[in-house]
This record gives sequence, C-alpha cells and structure tokens, in this order.
Amino acid sequence: MELVKPAVHLVGVTAIDEDELRAYLEATDQMDFMATWEQAMSEGVSPAEAICSVFAKLCYKSLTPDKNDNITRVRDISGNIASCFDTGHGSVFEHVMFNFIIRDCSRVFTHELVRHRIGTAFSQTSGRYCRSDNLQVVLADPIVDAVKLKSGKSLMDRMQEMAQTNEDWYNEVVEDIEWGKDFATKKKVTSYLRRLLPNGQGNEIAFSVNLRSLRHLVQMRTGRHAEWEIRFVFEQVYKLIKAKHKNVFYGAVEEEVGGLLEVSGMKMQPYEDMRMFSDEEMNEEMKRRGLPHQGPAELSEEGGPQ
Repeated sequence: MELVKPAVHLVGVTAIDEDELRAYLEATDQMDFMATWEQAMSEGVSPAEAICSVFAKLCYKSLTPDKNDNITRVRDISGNIASCFDTGHGSVFEHVMFNFIIRDCSRVFTHELVRHRIGTAFSQTSGRYCRSDNLQVVLADPIVDAVKLKSGKSLMDRMQEMAQTNEDWYNEVVEDIEWGKDFATKKKVTSYLRRLLPNGQGNEIAFSVNLRSLRHLVQMRTGRHAEWEIRFVFEQVYKLIKAKHKNVFYGAVEEEVGGLLEVSGMKMQPYEDMRMFSDEEMNEEMKRRGLPHQGPAELSEEGGPQ
C-alpha cells in the first residue's frame, strides 16, 4: 500500500492556425488586424486567449475600425479581453479548451469533479479493466490528519492500517482466483472485486474544460469550504494556467486559507454587480463601460454581453 498525493499536468490547449487566420483577414479586407495580433503576442498574450478576442470582435465587426459605422474606436486584444470579462461576455471564452491529466487522485475527488458537466469532458481509469493489486491511497488532509482517537493513535495512522488490511484482503482473493485466459470473465471478476476497494483509491483522470467553465471551477473549488483534495488539485490547475495564459484569470483575488490558495473575485455573469443599481447609477455604469445608455453617447466596440 502506497500513500500518494494528486499532481496535475497541463497537456494540451486549443491550437490556432495563424495561416488560416491570415487567409480570413485577407479575404475580408481586415489585414490591419494582424498588427494587433502580433502586438498581443509580443506582450505575452497566448494565442488561445487572443482567439477569444478575435471571436468577440467578430460579433461587432470590430477587428478593424472601418467595418462598423457604429464604432468609434477598437481596443487592443488585452483590452478587449478585459472588457469581455468586465461585461460578462462569457460565450466567447467557451471556444478554447484546456486539457489536463490528474494523476494519483482519489475517487472521492473524481466523484466531485465529474459533477461539473458544463463545458467539460472526462476519461478515467477503469475499475472494470484495471486490477488494484498495488493499492494507492490518497490520505493527506493536514487538518484531519492531526485528529487523535480514543486509542491514542492518530486518525491518519488508523486509516493507513485499514488501507493496508484492504490491500492484503484484495491480493489474497486475487491469488485464490483461477483466472484462466477468458478476457470477458477477467473483466467481470475485476469489476466485482472493486466493490470493496476504498473511495480513497488512487487513480488517474483526463479532464478537459473550456475557459469560461474553468474560471467558474477555480473559484468554486479553491474556495475555503471545498474538500481538501479538490482544493489541492485546483490550486495546481490555477497556477499552471496562470503561468502560461496571463489574461485567463482576469479579476482574480488570491488569499491563502488553511494552507491552500483561495481564488475569488472573478465576474461570472453579465451585470451581476448591477442588480441593486438605481436607474441613474445603472445609466452611469453603462456609460462608463461604453455601452448603450440613455442620453447622447458614442457606442464603443463591445455593444454588450451575449
């Protein structure tokens, strides 16, 4: 029996074909936008982030300033991304997917993770096909580990004893089975045996998520009230993405809570901070954002969230 801790690997992200982007811009007489794209690349904006801006600008014909007479100015890519997050224009961020492999995580964690069904995809170690002769267990909550039992042992020590007993039982049964060569029977027996394996059993899961859902997940699952293991995983997810995609977590506020990072402050819905505004306050806020409002005004490039 081996104690393990989850580790996250960012293995993929939506790729951008710049040649085809150029072909589109040339065909639509918008090649001037390539200077904006190249400026963003030089500033460290990732192609995955930038393509979200392209799609947002597509909505308002604002890749260049001469395609929409309602527009008086166009933003650079970083400014456009910030504006989309500010207004809750979340649909454009659903185009980009991030791909992760999470190893040495428990089925406690994966049962929670797969509840997030919007903008996600999962592929997990199969308990029907894979035996658990060498049991790996995730037992790492630093707060719970310190709990003392009436026997004088720590809860961690007692849990390890139980896990070892479980592994011994499993291997004893496995060795007593006449497996034969019939794969269909092997699969059925392996599936049958897993019914008494612990939820803390280590396994792997491939996890893909779009950018919009990722922001929601990071805020929910790094929160102080989330279970320890899922907070531990999503702190790693947050740091991996932040290091390579500087705009993804626009608006994020970081705080250490209970030894782990809590991420909050990211706006997730259009106008969620406007619900208690008076009409006058709403009008001023719309004016500040360059959105349509009462009275004379110019319409900037982002006409509102979709």
